[in-house]
Amino acid sequence: INVANFRFSELSAEEINAPMKKLAFRNADLTDESFNELLKLLRYTPELSQAEFDDCALDGVGDFQPSESDIVRELGKVETLIIRRLHIPRFYSFNDLRSVYSLLEKVKRITVENSKVFLVPCEFSQRLRSLEFLDLSENLMVEEYLRNSACEGAWPSLQTLILSQNYLKSIERTGEILLTLKNLTDLDISRNSFRPMPDTCRWPPKMRFLNLSSTGIWAVKMCIPQTLEVLDVSNNNLDSFSLFLPRLRELYISRNKLKTLPDGSLFPVLLVMKIRENALSTFSKDQLGSFPKLETLEAGDNHFVCSCELLSFTLGQPALSQVLPDWPDSYLCNSPPRLRGQRVQEARPSVLECHQALLVSGICCALLLLILLIAGLCHHFHGLWYLRMMW
Repeated sequence: INVANFRFSELSAEEINAPMKKLAFRNADLTDESFNELLKLLRYTPELSQAEFDDCALDGVGDFQPSESDIVRELGKVETLIIRRLHIPRFYSFNDLRSVYSLLEKVKRITVENSKVFLVPCEFSQRLRSLEFLDLSENLMVEEYLRNSACEGAWPSLQTLILSQNYLKSIERTGEILLTLKNLTDLDISRNSFRPMPDTCRWPPKMRFLNLSSTGIWAVKMCIPQTLEVLDVSNNNLDSFSLFLPRLRELYISRNKLKTLPDGSLFPVLLVMKIRENALSTFSKDQLGSFPKLETLEAGDNHFVCSCELLSFTLGQPALSQVLPDWPDSYLCNSPPRLRGQRVQEARPSVLECHQALLVSGICCALLLLILLIAGLCHHFHGLWYLRMMW
């Protein structure tokens, strides 16, 4: 819809008490003036808790300056504001939103996704005192401007910050900048192109969740905070994982290059590990037993070598589906060639493959007996004398 020329019809607030809890605009065209008019709706929707703008266009520069008689100073019970793919033709002339600072002071959850945000002014961040969740995915944030946005006193109640798919380059600088966020527990900086991870970093003291998926990292080092309970490093270039994380409960490490399971002693309280689409060839009872509290393991879509050891282990563990939720459909043999494509659960190796030592021992014994028999016959029938005569 086009609400560029929208003008609110004055009604008595006593006559209308709409029970509406969510108001969403999709593919709507707005202007600075129509935004001021839409704010008047708040007087008639006292139960409104969520406002959403998807694929909208704002033909303005953020000059939201209503008259004193029409001014709305807060959003009532609105706690969630979602803005996705907002198109602003005059983006580089946009104001700093001082006129709406007071409106958002009580909002707890804000999402501004794929809308070319490159800066949240320090003063604005400091005014967002109730904000607990902030999603700035798919925008233009870099470390220099993030430092201004996360200035001292900014977002004092923030617990979850999502900066996925921006233009961050340094894990070390990002962690240092966010030290001002004393209550931050969950940080998503996935889909950024980070430089190699340094040996040490500093992070907010309460960090429990960190998402570093799709960041191109080649190794994990002591830079990772030891306070983590959930770590996602999926879709990277890791070929090993040897970092001790004493509080880690969930590890997501799919789509990497690991050839073996990590050492379970590194994660004494780990409950969930997802390690799909790596280069695993096998796992054993001892490897699984090294994880003292593991409840869920997803290791499907790897290149399993259906050796006798692996197959005997899986046959001897009928309750594997309780630990492997993707068992058996995602576990296929990659070798030997005659078993390729078969499910590990159904693969059956030949007797010769699984008992090679016994087979070799039997052949050696048979050869020895044959040699002894021939020697005995030669001795009995004077074979050596006949061989000398023939020579």
